[in-house]
Amino acid sequence: MGKVSEKNGVQQLVDSFLKHGVKYVVFSPGSRNAPLVVSFANDERFKCYVIPDERSAAFYALGMAEQSSTPVPVICTSGSALLNYYPAVSEAFYRNIPLIVISADRPSEWTDQGDGQTIRQENVFQNHICASTTLFESPISEDQSWFNKRSIDEVMNTAKYPNGGPVHFNFPFTEPLYKTIEKESPSASSKGLTELMNLNPQLSTSQKEELREIWNNSPRKLILCGQMPNNSYLNEQLKNLANDKSVAVVVENTSNLQDRSFIHCIDRTITSFLENNPELYQPDLLITMGGAVISKKIKKYLRIFKPKHNWKIGQEFPFIDTYQSLTKSIPIQPNSFLDFLLEDGFTRDISRYGEQWKQLDYLTQGNHMMYLESVPYSDLSVFSLILDAVPDQSDLHLSNSSVIRYAQLFDPIKSINYYCNRGTSGIDGSTSTAIGNAIVGDNKLHTFITGDISFFYDSNAFWNNHIPSNFRVFLINNGGGGIFNIIPGPQSTPQGDEFFVAKHSFSAKSICEAFNVNYYAANSMQEIDGQLDKFYEIQSNDRPAVIEIFTDGDKSGKILLDYLEKTKVKDIPVLEI
Repeated sequence: MGKVSEKNGVQQLVDSFLKHGVKYVVFSPGSRNAPLVVSFANDERFKCYVIPDERSAAFYALGMAEQSSTPVPVICTSGSALLNYYPAVSEAFYRNIPLIVISADRPSEWTDQGDGQTIRQENVFQNHICASTTLFESPISEDQSWFNKRSIDEVMNTAKYPNGGPVHFNFPFTEPLYKTIEKESPSASSKGLTELMNLNPQLSTSQKEELREIWNNSPRKLILCGQMPNNSYLNEQLKNLANDKSVAVVVENTSNLQDRSFIHCIDRTITSFLENNPELYQPDLLITMGGAVISKKIKKYLRIFKPKHNWKIGQEFPFIDTYQSLTKSIPIQPNSFLDFLLEDGFTRDISRYGEQWKQLDYLTQGNHMMYLESVPYSDLSVFSLILDAVPDQSDLHLSNSSVIRYAQLFDPIKSINYYCNRGTSGIDGSTSTAIGNAIVGDNKLHTFITGDISFFYDSNAFWNNHIPSNFRVFLINNGGGGIFNIIPGPQSTPQGDEFFVAKHSFSAKSICEAFNVNYYAANSMQEIDGQLDKFYEIQSNDRPAVIEIFTDGDKSGKILLDYLEKTKVKDIPVLEI
């Protein structure tokens, strides 16, 4: 027996969520959501977290859903609280993460009538939501109970489906809000659950023949992989395909795909040929899979030097045409499609196109290592040191803007899982998402690398009692938005430093003291190196730790541009293709 809200619509929701595999629930404090609070918090089968800042709370839930591969609800009171969830909702939408938004609401008759904390909540996320519904708080007929049940099942199945994502339940509540009853906890079995079966489409014989013919008549084949979770089976399949000399497998660190036969550092590699023999690397067939690709250079290049054929693999956003050349969208999971590509009947080694890519990657890697031997203290040298310090068998989280771009210049670390909010590529919520991942992950270390603007913007991520002791933050404070010292444009305007770079002289020390976070500071490579052991040391009931590394933003921007110039391969060897 346990106490639950007297509102039987809430009881239906709780019972259904157990059947749909919900384990974690995130709350934003309020009063109108009291029926939901008492029902979930009093049920020991849910693990509940209270995150005061709504924007941060939604990103916490997003990180939990990403790490656990389960739908995670985030629940708020009525009014403007709900609107603060939107940044995380849009991120979840473009990454197909099952973020479940539940908003308490005022009775619909009071909307637009001057009542406090009453806004138009229905369909508020309509442009970035996979499904939404408004539920009855206390169904008074069998039809209303049936409506609640089928709506919950439909919306939850939509969230979990391979091309799913965020969903929204709106729950208008009348007073009283806090009245409870004793109720026996139901079984979490799937009995009575309407389930949407996940069927993987199959290629017909004629479709296979057509695709095989295109492959066999395409001497230059480029497989480009964007953001995705770790997939060891896919990794092995791509290794087998990369043995074909006519295939180049190009990946980013956020794809979590690693092998010596892959081209990992796109920007580091293609800088050499963008102005020197660019047509040499133009593919006949481009195969894309996974989510967002970070490199703007590869996007621009492939939009100019278009492939004859471009296949998009996967069920998510089937008509996305990033490279303006989409010829076939194949809604099959990558593992299954690559099984097909590895069947007999495919011609192999019909060119040396893949070798051409790999040779250039090898040469730029050598230039990269030489440059780092004498690079002055800067963002680049700091990244070289801290990436090397990340422990094996851990998770690495990266904020956006300059941080993720610096990280892409370095080969991936073996046994490390990479995470970053690349759905919308915003800086909002990076810290919260990383901590959400760490909370529901195992006891391994979680390292987060962030810039100063991202850190300050999401500093409320530390304003709660749930941050695990295995969370570590490298904060690179270069006095402003470092990305705007790198990209062309901002510094050509008189307002560059003030309006784009947003230069400042703030430190995170007081923030860490306010939220009881262990704090370290460093102004040199020696100071960073000398504190790493203590920084990563974990003691029982310890707090997370931040090491703030101060660098010169202007100097770092110039060094990065010099690096990209000096690591170019001046005379690209041309293989007989």
